Amino acid sequence: MSNAAARTGIPIVLAYSGGLDTSFLVPWLIEHERRPVITVTVDTGGIDGEAARALAERARALGAVAHHQVEARADYFEQVLRFLIMGNVRRGQLYPLCVGAERVMQAQTIARLARKLGSDTVAHGCTAAGNDQVRFEVALRTLAPDLKVLAPVRDEAFKRQDELEYLQQRALPVPPTGASYSVNRGLWGVTIGGRETLTSAGSIPDDAWLLTRDAFTRPRPAERHVLGFRAGRPVALDGRAGSPVGIIEALEALAAPFG
Repeated sequence: MSNAAARTGIPIVLAYSGGLDTSFLVPWLIEHERRPVITVTVDTGGIDGEAARALAERARALGAVAHHQVEARADYFEQVLRFLIMGNVRRGQLYPLCVGAERVMQAQTIARLARKLGSDTVAHGCTAAGNDQVRFEVALRTLAPDLKVLAPVRDEAFKRQDELEYLQQRALPVPPTGASYSVNRGLWGVTIGGRETLTSAGSIPDDAWLLTRDAFTRPRPAERHVLGFRAGRPVALDGRAGSPVGIIEALEALAAPFG
């Protein structure tokens, strides 16, 4: 942190998902960087009106001076997702590129907004455990090399239990998932990380699944649905025309109960 930035109160723009890592970072950055924090949530899917309100309320309760939610679903589809669909792109021919594919879109949106807000610093909550740190920082340093990038969760090696206790000791709101699971939801899917995912010995409990809860304990009869495509783009579901984003979200609602 520069002394000039601290004196003038130039805000830090934090990429905010509302999970434990980024919730912890709001008060931690305020305390340790001695600067105001503005939280930014880039909506690349999976955030309804109720969730958006909860994110904004929690961010302000944690100490953010302002919260911005940026609608980016249509741009995400046009710039990224449509190419994954056209190419049937999957990692190892199996794993959908769901959450990781969103990061460049989120990074460029946050960089653009940081400049608009007059900030010289952005922060993210990536750990050292995965590739999101690379996706975020390569994008940010390429698109906005003038911005300073902070990654305290990675650089300080904070543990999730430490973050939870930090919030609890200050009577600050804790995300619903607590310290048990890290959940990322977007237009193209959901990822869940937790203690059971570190080995192959056990499985995540049923109540931890965000969309497919009870899918295996309460099986349903099969259903048939028809997707319509034009030039590789989804244009209809069961004969009803719609936008690509609307079709994907409707299909998710139909498929989720089946796991």
